[in-house]
Amino acid sequence: MKLKITHQTTYNYSRKVFVEPQHLYFYPLPRNYITLDSFELKIDPASSGLAQRVDAEDNLYHQCWFNELQDRIKITVEIEVESDEINPFNFLLEDQTKTPHTKALDIFLETEDLPDQVNKWLDELFEASDDNLITFLTYLNKEVNNNWDHETRYESDLMEPMQCFESKKGSCRDLSWMMINMLRNRNIPARFVSGYAFNSELGEGHELHAWIEAWVPGAGWIPLDPSAGLLATNSYIPVVSSYHPANTFPVQGSFRGDAEANLDFQVKIQEIK
Repeated sequence: MKLKITHQTTYNYSRKVFVEPQHLYFYPLPRNYITLDSFELKIDPASSGLAQRVDAEDNLYHQCWFNELQDRIKITVEIEVESDEINPFNFLLEDQTKTPHTKALDIFLETEDLPDQVNKWLDELFEASDDNLITFLTYLNKEVNNNWDHETRYESDLMEPMQCFESKKGSCRDLSWMMINMLRNRNIPARFVSGYAFNSELGEGHELHAWIEAWVPGAGWIPLDPSAGLLATNSYIPVVSSYHPANTFPVQGSFRGDAEANLDFQVKIQEIK
């Protein structure tokens, strides 16, 4: 499957401001099923400087900066990828005692304690999974999809995991963050992923999407989408992953000046026949 992704982000400021260095997270993460055919980044007005960098969690980003005051910045990214079909279960679960967690995974276990009612629910789900890790992951993923309503929210703030649990609804980011905390409370490392998920039925209705990855001994990071109740397939193109959702926004940076900022964005994903 060949996909063309166009992501346009525009910041309009009510008056001219000094834009601090911006970190742009649009470059696809390396995955064995993805071949990157082309990547083009356009910034209008042209930035004074642009550099490709790698952050502390091995995400590739572009750092850009401006010497002049700006009242508008438009960022356009065009990506073409080939995404091969994959079997998401093509791995072997190994004995965790022989492949213990390393210190590198500690940050993906950081979480606040969940209330007893949540832990009891997770215990029951784990028992129903016959104490099998893969079965538990797929069961939990489906349970969140079946029992929580997926809603669209454009606010940048996240629901707290318990707020999402009790309200039985949330955006893809909310549901993912809730599930991450559930897994971490079961001592399963998990991280937040942001990227693109192609759906041929959406037409012009695509948006940036969020899902999770759970660490499985021997298999490494396994992608799961609680919004869909499925393991991620070749329709998913990740661009950034982190232990915390705040580190996964596509544009990260600030500005100096007495002005209001307005954000407008558009995502278009087409299958190239």
